[in-house]
Amino acid sequence: MRVRSLILSVSIFLSPIVVSQAQDSASQPQTSARTADKAEPEPFTSDTPDILRETQLGVRHPGYTGLVWWIPYEFWVQSAQERGVSAEKTEQAFGKLRDYTVVCVFAAQVSGLGVLDFFSADDIEKNIVLRDASGKEYVFIKEPSQDAKNLAAIIKPVLAGAIGKAGENMQILFFPGRTKEGAVIADATHKGQFSFAIKNILGAQETVYLWRLPLTSLAAPKYCPRGKERVNLNWEYCPWHGVPLN
Repeated sequence: MRVRSLILSVSIFLSPIVVSQAQDSASQPQTSARTADKAEPEPFTSDTPDILRETQLGVRHPGYTGLVWWIPYEFWVQSAQERGVSAEKTEQAFGKLRDYTVVCVFAAQVSGLGVLDFFSADDIEKNIVLRDASGKEYVFIKEPSQDAKNLAAIIKPVLAGAIGKAGENMQILFFPGRTKEGAVIADATHKGQFSFAIKNILGAQETVYLWRLPLTSLAAPKYCPRGKERVNLNWEYCPWHGVPLN
């Protein structure tokens, strides 16, 4: 089952729907969000999937499948820009999501015949933690803001309608966006790292999904000075030539 590629394809069409509905919600706060089937998603340009590939990590343990998808605030900014939405309107619709580290997760055990036994929301919520660069752990926020709840309400039916059971069992969780000292835990545009750890349920005591930052897709291209190959922004040495990357 090509779970990651399937989610990737859905994600490309998901963000225009969310951007559209979030704008409506921001301009009419007392009106409930429209259902996804009334939206008219527009495809992204060929450059857009880069941020999706950088933010989605697949579950690869034998006998299990799933996805851990970190959704940084910059994902929505880029999505809005692709649709010609102004920075002001983007901030109005999504600005409050800066307070959170948002992740979508689903996981399932695969039988010998390929049947998926999905872990419940309770299983995921009890066994996942956010871990900052210093190793400090954070549990998900049970009662996030109404903006966060609205985002989840928009995403959930889109995924369910597009990929069936996998989408129905995708859990959208909101974790703290900052440490007690005020530092951003997952800053997509600055050097650092963070991870999500899933414990006990994937055939191992702990499985870690790590992001090293910044995201290459959000910055100007970086090239090896010797071979001229494009390299990840957070690499310090070229893996092919071993030369320093300034």
